Amino acid sequence: MKVDDKLLKRSLNAAIDFSVKKKEGFSEKVRKFDETIDFIINLKDINLKDPKSRIDKELILPNDVIAKDSPNICVIASDEILLEAKRINVDTLDADSLAGLDREEKKDKKKFVKKYDFFIVEDKLMRDVARYLARFLGPVGKMPKPFPTGYGIISSVEDLKNAFERYKKIIRIQVKKHPIVQVKVGKKSMEIDKIFENIKAIVDYIADLMPHKYNNFKSMFIKTTMGKSIKIDEVFLKNIGV
Repeated sequence: MKVDDKLLKRSLNAAIDFSVKKKEGFSEKVRKFDETIDFIINLKDINLKDPKSRIDKELILPNDVIAKDSPNICVIASDEILLEAKRINVDTLDADSLAGLDREEKKDKKKFVKKYDFFIVEDKLMRDVARYLARFLGPVGKMPKPFPTGYGIISSVEDLKNAFERYKKIIRIQVKKHPIVQVKVGKKSMEIDKIFENIKAIVDYIADLMPHKYNNFKSMFIKTTMGKSIKIDEVFLKNIGV
């Protein structure tokens, strides 16, 4: 059964409302940072032992999922692409630094990979990235992918500019070991309609990948970083007075 838009929006409003800590007799406590909003889908009736049932995709959402100006990316490139990456103020790595990283301790390589959400690599350096970092990028799903499964491998300055704007809206969706999708859909400071549009896009996208569409959805939840987990369910919302 297709997910009801009104129920989805009510649940989102509830998640935001319950992100404020409330206690009778005390003033409401608002968090001092811009909380991330997570969206979770628990799936059912899929066989993850079958590689065809697993998901490892990058999805461009209708709206940004970050509130700051720059996505958390590292650009590995040379020449003009490297200069452009520095100009737009993102972290970079050139060929020499990449080779130098290979001489670092294993723990330092893991720390480097963990630091960034995404990596954008110039195509001619992809072989070196695979050689030096694949064993660290692969297990956490951060290995740059070419179009159409991803947007992490580029060949020109124009490609970099396009990728930079895309990665403000891109999320990584992975369903491998467990039948669950958990992704960031925005920040609490964002317009609620834009967050809703992002959630709706994910719901429809995941359903389209499933063998039985929306019938493969077991349950869904929305929560802010520090807030109550809100189940997208009429009975649940009624029980919490929404």
